[in-house]
Amino acid sequence: MTVSLTPVYAITLAILVNLTQTALAVSVPMQLDNQHWQALEYRSIPANRVTQLEQGLKIQVDASASPLIYVFDEAKTINEVSVMGMIGQLPVIPPGLVQGEKGADDFPFRLGLVLEGDKTLSLAQELFAAQWVKILFNLAPEASGIDHIMFLNLANSGLASSFAAKREHPDGNGLYTELIVERVFAEQNFNINYALPMPERVIALWISADGDDTGSKYALTVNSISYK
Repeated sequence: MTVSLTPVYAITLAILVNLTQTALAVSVPMQLDNQHWQALEYRSIPANRVTQLEQGLKIQVDASASPLIYVFDEAKTINEVSVMGMIGQLPVIPPGLVQGEKGADDFPFRLGLVLEGDKTLSLAQELFAAQWVKILFNLAPEASGIDHIMFLNLANSGLASSFAAKREHPDGNGLYTELIVERVFAEQNFNINYALPMPERVIALWISADGDDTGSKYALTVNSISYK
């Protein structure tokens, strides 16, 4: 049996479906004084400067790199993530080098999903692990661990194509993978929308910008982050 919808009913149904889909999106608070945000630093790399703005978070990079972590109260099942922001200037990739490879491993923005898993640090590993690694593993729920960080990168070089498909970072010791999901080539607004291949259990979000490898200086503003 075929059921036809009147134009008014069809339009109403489409609006309701759209409102339902919109309601599913959860916004991440962009206030640094929120207890869920943590600023991490690397041992031998200068940290970025992060400033609270009315419209979001401003990250200033000056041959520096450091992440901000948003920790969930409990693991979230995430199907899709979205980020809106504004980039001013860009990392300068030296001629002949490929963005993401040694000597040019700087990206204007990375969104990392810290995935729940069963990896933990042994007592010996804790003695020698960097402080940011220890903090990362401590984010995991009790009696659990992490699997890895899934990085979704914003690239600014047409040569950054060696891992258009997901790759395991060569220096990550199995701790993180990377995927280029969007590109920018000039000062502009950016909008990342990425649907995960399968739902993932996420315990924290990681945002970062890099300039330490190339000595780059630039700034960006992250206006909003949301997930479904």
